[in-house]
Amino acid sequence: MNPKKIINAIKWKAFRYLTSSFKNKISETLRNNDDIKRILICRPNHRLENLLLLSPLIQELESTFPNSEIDLLVNQSCAIQLYQNYENVHQVIEFPKKPFKNFIKYIRTILQLRSKRYDLAINAVKESFSGRLFTKISNATFKFLGDSHKNKKQSHIAKQVIYSLREFLPTIGLKSNDVIPANLDLRLANEELINGGSLVYDIVQNAQPTICLYTHTTDTKCYTEIWWLNLYEHLKKVFPDVNIIEVFPKETVSKISFKIPVLYFTDIRELAAMIASTDVFIGADVGIMHLASSSLTPVIGLFSITDIEKYKPYNEGSIAVNTKEVKIDTLMVLVENALYPYLNTSF
Repeated sequence: MNPKKIINAIKWKAFRYLTSSFKNKISETLRNNDDIKRILICRPNHRLENLLLLSPLIQELESTFPNSEIDLLVNQSCAIQLYQNYENVHQVIEFPKKPFKNFIKYIRTILQLRSKRYDLAINAVKESFSGRLFTKISNATFKFLGDSHKNKKQSHIAKQVIYSLREFLPTIGLKSNDVIPANLDLRLANEELINGGSLVYDIVQNAQPTICLYTHTTDTKCYTEIWWLNLYEHLKKVFPDVNIIEVFPKETVSKISFKIPVLYFTDIRELAAMIASTDVFIGADVGIMHLASSSLTPVIGLFSITDIEKYKPYNEGSIAVNTKEVKIDTLMVLVENALYPYLNTSF
């Protein structure tokens, strides 16, 4: 067995053992929601999708505690860019991606965390052992670890913590929301959207609807070139008057042999603004799929391995597709519904 995998397995077993006994901290009951002034969200992770999936929770906290400041505890990442237009997000505290190679910085970050006082600390994902640990060691009056006794049916990773938090807040005397949780949202500014639209128009040079493809994935989520080329040929045939463009990753990899115009990007918000100027995004369950959701573009998420109910895109007009079960003709119907939501689709 790979020594790295052995070390990781030992590490996670240790974390699981260490954090399994942690419980929510309830010191007292409060008078009203205005008593919560400073909030910490613990999500020590650097992956794009995991950071984007925090946005419904942040919006929930903005609504529930409108006068609060929110700090995010993450691994070194693009989190500052992602939440730059969230006024309630006060500070992003970043652990190094590889703590054992940056041990001094890691310890400094822990000391920085401990030096701050919070009214409420939240572990954003209940299965996160590191999130539980840092929520536990934070200097917070109330500590919520994400556990729930009533909320067993809600499986989406972005919604679990929201419903569990709503169950927790009344136990400390606070009022919780009862509305549907918010969508993922980057809160792109008007100037960002205008710039994104201009960049897309420079490519397509017309006002026809545009389909955006992201064909690159990694590991077991990857679809073959044959699969993507088959999808592309069907899209061309069924939608001859629709633009089809491709988003390129930094690796500049195309699974459709560079047959269509491409969007290159170096800035994550600029990419989101470009996707926002397209009419439907099609891609596998990776970070860019959730970025497309965060741009409020209808998304067709392709799933073959990961848990659909846990990771599906859920902004308006978006759907998740199990590609092992859904045939290509049915997928074309779903694309048409996304492109023309107010038309009655039939083939």
